[in-house]
Amino acid sequence: MDQTLHQLFADHKGKITDKWNLYIEEDERIFAPYRDRPIRLLEIGVQNGGSLEIWSKYFYNAEKIIGCDIDPKCEELKFSDERISIVVGDVNENDIKQKILQKTDAFDIIIDDGSHKSSDIIRSFALYFPYLKCDGTYLVEDLHCSYWQNFEGGLHNPYSAISFFKRLADIVNYEHWRNGKSLVSLLAEFESKFTINFSDMDLLNIHSIEFINSLCIIKKLPAEKNMLGKRIIAGNEEVVTNDAKTQQHSFIQNNVSVVINDNDLDIFELIKHNDQLAKTIASLQAQIAEHENSIHSLSSQIENRDQQIQILNREIALYTSSTSWRITRPLRKISKKFKGGKNA
Repeated sequence: MDQTLHQLFADHKGKITDKWNLYIEEDERIFAPYRDRPIRLLEIGVQNGGSLEIWSKYFYNAEKIIGCDIDPKCEELKFSDERISIVVGDVNENDIKQKILQKTDAFDIIIDDGSHKSSDIIRSFALYFPYLKCDGTYLVEDLHCSYWQNFEGGLHNPYSAISFFKRLADIVNYEHWRNGKSLVSLLAEFESKFTINFSDMDLLNIHSIEFINSLCIIKKLPAEKNMLGKRIIAGNEEVVTNDAKTQQHSFIQNNVSVVINDNDLDIFELIKHNDQLAKTIASLQAQIAEHENSIHSLSSQIENRDQQIQILNREIALYTSSTSWRITRPLRKISKKFKGGKNA
């Protein structure tokens, strides 16, 4: 029989790790569906490396278990399990991100147990959520730090990590906004403050946001699985309501049943189309910028040539007005006549 996480922690004799009891219980529930799979896991924050050893035992079929930590001492960590590897550096720096993605370009599980600072947590989510596979799980630990000022938090701090993840709960319900705004518009303040970027298509894949004491669990599924879909009505007896069967294609908005067309369910396709248009516009803008650079370069060349012509004209004017030019004028006339007579 497979050992539970509690048993693995109790029996662990390797590198030190520590977890709150609640985390272990919730991890068992959250990660049980992945246990037999050939998963790829990224853990942000390694410390002594004990958790990586625990994960290698729990996910016995895992393909890769990657840890990233900013502490240079983590370079000294050695593991007998070849599936475990360490990347040392700031996980939010582009060169470190590239080192991680060289090991694998997609993850089934991402665990953020890093600095616990709100800015780091939000930046990491923006950077790595796009590399989480659909049906993957993104877990953020120790969110109690989001309520502490020395971790860039506070109960009413609008830029804390907990405030950010609360905002994502509205994205889960994007289907019902009906205000014409994009998903990324909801996160514009965070994008500006932390110099990060989101895309509508990535955000559409957020299936659920779950909060537990000090934990946030974000589940990722394909966008089409995140809609209410058609309203299912069963049974034949209708005593209280009227024409319930006609509500087969409706949803509840503000406690009122609103009938919608099947075409309204193509909202994700429209957003995808808008996303493609945005990319096309960006490509065209890049081409325009390139052409403008070429025009500027040609204009500079023309300007340089004009300056050279002006210099030559000045030199010719000086030469033709010189004494030597006047003295040799008769000789030039004789030479010209001689050439003309010779040709005749």
